[in-house]
Amino acid sequence: MFTLNNICNISIIAIYLGAVIWIGLRFSKSDENTEQYLMGGRRVPFIAVGISCMMSLFSSVSLVRSTGEIVNHGMMLGWGAPIIQILTIPAYLVFMRFYFKLGSCTPYEYLEYRYDSSVRLLVSICGFYSRVMYIGTVLYTTAKIFEGAYNWPAWFSILLVGVFGVIYTVMGGLQAVIWTDVMQFVVLTVGAIAIVIAFHLCIDGGLVEAVACTFREGHGYYGFSDPNFYKITPYVRLLFWVQIYGILTSPLSTASSDQINIQRLLATKNWKEGLRSQCISSGLALGVIACLLLIGCACFTYYHQNPSALVAEKGGDIAFFHFIGTKLPPPLPGLFMAALLAAIMSTLDSGMNSMATVWLKEFHVRYIKPGMSEKEQVKVSKWATGIVGVFSILLGLALNFSGKWLSQTTAEVGTIFGILGAATFPAFILGVLTCRCNSKMIWGYTVFASGGQYAWITWYTLSRRALLVYEQAKEAGEACQLGWAGPLGWKHVVVPLVLGIVLLIVAHVVHKVKNITIFLDKKKQDIPVKPVGKWWKVCYLVCLCLGLAALGWTMVMAIWYYYSNTGDTSIPRARSFAFHLPVAFFAFIIYVCCHRKLPREEYQGLTLSTINEPILKHPEGVRNLKEKPLS
Repeated sequence: MFTLNNICNISIIAIYLGAVIWIGLRFSKSDENTEQYLMGGRRVPFIAVGISCMMSLFSSVSLVRSTGEIVNHGMMLGWGAPIIQILTIPAYLVFMRFYFKLGSCTPYEYLEYRYDSSVRLLVSICGFYSRVMYIGTVLYTTAKIFEGAYNWPAWFSILLVGVFGVIYTVMGGLQAVIWTDVMQFVVLTVGAIAIVIAFHLCIDGGLVEAVACTFREGHGYYGFSDPNFYKITPYVRLLFWVQIYGILTSPLSTASSDQINIQRLLATKNWKEGLRSQCISSGLALGVIACLLLIGCACFTYYHQNPSALVAEKGGDIAFFHFIGTKLPPPLPGLFMAALLAAIMSTLDSGMNSMATVWLKEFHVRYIKPGMSEKEQVKVSKWATGIVGVFSILLGLALNFSGKWLSQTTAEVGTIFGILGAATFPAFILGVLTCRCNSKMIWGYTVFASGGQYAWITWYTLSRRALLVYEQAKEAGEACQLGWAGPLGWKHVVVPLVLGIVLLIVAHVVHKVKNITIFLDKKKQDIPVKPVGKWWKVCYLVCLCLGLAALGWTMVMAIWYYYSNTGDTSIPRARSFAFHLPVAFFAFIIYVCCHRKLPREEYQGLTLSTINEPILKHPEGVRNLKEKPLS
């Protein structure tokens, strides 16, 4: 029903959306080439880039997860966030200088120099999927915002924000994205200050009581005094050692392969300007983290003092936005929602623009239509932006279904969709730090780790769903079966293990027979060599990949078998969304370190120890390298 308050709030949001469309139109006339459209001409001021980098990472995911997590479970999930922001600066120095040296548009170009084109294609596909998945998560959390504030259906919120994000990103390119982010930063800063003041006035005892109540009621950093926090078990929601691993690897992963952040930094003049942008981004992010923690504490305390049936029913993810939509007088809710929408749009525009860049540079120009003119490339970039937006909207709707089916919070909802990405971080970190890693190693590790990743997802999905069914049956007074939430049978480990070993044996035999066949073919001139060799190679690769994937699956099944058959096996237990043991990654590091050094022309100028030396390897098909001085 359209009340006067709703009309006022919606009008303010409409004015804001009109402003971002105007910015898109303002820069739509300066898209004559891809360098301008996708990279802003590489002359964007470092201050604007720094603000844009921070805004692209500060999204509805941050807003919903941070506040909702504190209301639902406490502050333990985000205790390492400030450390991550500090570590992003040295992580920048590890990777970004190579991208400036190559004059790259994407980080994946480095991989073709360091390895080969197949690794570049593999990792770019993984990176493309993971970032489109992230955009879908942003749209899903957007639905939570408007559900809490105005009780809008999820599909309407996702379509509304997604369509507007696509329109102005398509029109203006990277410059529209960056300057819109600057405007959104101003709006969001004003909105955050107003929100903090509103909570201070609404909470009995003010902001001091908000923080005190959060810790007093066990929603602070309670885990550090809990012995279970320091164990290695999948049945504790958060674990110290698992979080430490994430804190150390997350900034390195972002600096090496996150196109959303990297593309903005590459829009500056040189790597030193980019470093300044990264420092500004990290500094602003620390302030944002402190603000989110304060708002989360205030939100928990307010609903602790003033219980709400709706918040109790739908969970803490909507608490903050329910407060804005129901407890504040007009026009404050509209102003606040415009500020929150600013953070959402900043992530959507940056994500869509970045993924359009990846599609154009990594797939379209290289494999679909080489030799495109600048005008054609700009046109493809705009179409790619729209297509990325459509897929993101579909993923957002899929996440909404997943969250309901498995009764997940926003911090947990993307767990079952993380099916790609095993090779991304190892390919970059080992390429930069070592001179021993080659493309065959990356492919082998990817196949093995992907088998393990599917097993992790299977464990989480089946055990969590079985736990929910068990609890529902228990509440209804029906017979309860542990199912996948109980002990795992030994056959789930032995069968894939035997299958993997058999496939690897077959691959070894095929490889040997192939060599003998080629040798005999050379002796008989009337027998064609190439067709026979190709079929042997396909058979060998299929058996090898399936065997490695089966062994990766076996590794995780063995972990599942061990934990499910120890401790109290009479109660249902589900794997935590955050539990993951990087066994395969550490084993891979040891294997690489034990391998012999590659020829110098394979890595010179492409590792940290040789970064100031000229690059010797110039891959076929890559544009002529114009190395830029790093000093």
